Amino acid sequence: MHKNIKETEMTSTQLFILSMQTCQWWNAVFVQAKRFFEVLGNNHGGTPWDDGDANSMFVAERMFLITALHHAIENLQKLNVELQRKNDTTFQTVLDAVELVAPLEDIKNLRDMNEHGLDYLVDKGRKQDDYRKTVEKGDYRIHTTAAWTHVHGDAKVILLGNVEIDTLLLVMKEQLPIVKAKTKEIFENSLYAR
Repeated sequence: MHKNIKETEMTSTQLFILSMQTCQWWNAVFVQAKRFFEVLGNNHGGTPWDDGDANSMFVAERMFLITALHHAIENLQKLNVELQRKNDTTFQTVLDAVELVAPLEDIKNLRDMNEHGLDYLVDKGRKQDDYRKTVEKGDYRIHTTAAWTHVHGDAKVILLGNVEIDTLLLVMKEQLPIVKAKTKEIFENSLYAR
């Protein structure tokens, strides 16, 4: 989120819209995760030139999941700024829980690097040094980039880039009731304040 957006105080109409969109994006994460894991479980047909669309749909569903994650977190960060103006830390606890398993900057970078994938492919990305990572999980060292997905059965991890997506989704699912309740409260309070 750009500094000028973070610092700009929102009107009740803007809070009304953002609270609804934030809840929609959090819900979309789980809808998209279901679609992603369904495609992940399909036979990918080997290459995009083979019969079947699972190979190509995997790339699309992966990007849609990354986009949903990014919007869910970024919107929650902005709502958190707005709540903290009123000494309400409800969303800070949610963001802290997410941060423990997936640094918020990694989620942003994952989205940016996939959105600008061609730049990174030709070594011209803005954060090229962060594009390639090594993830250590137990006795395993997994070399990855933001464009790759790893399912490593022995290490018991599913990575989107360097983000452990399975662990992140579990934490977000635990936090979802808090997000839904508070965004609904903001929505209703903003509706009547307009």
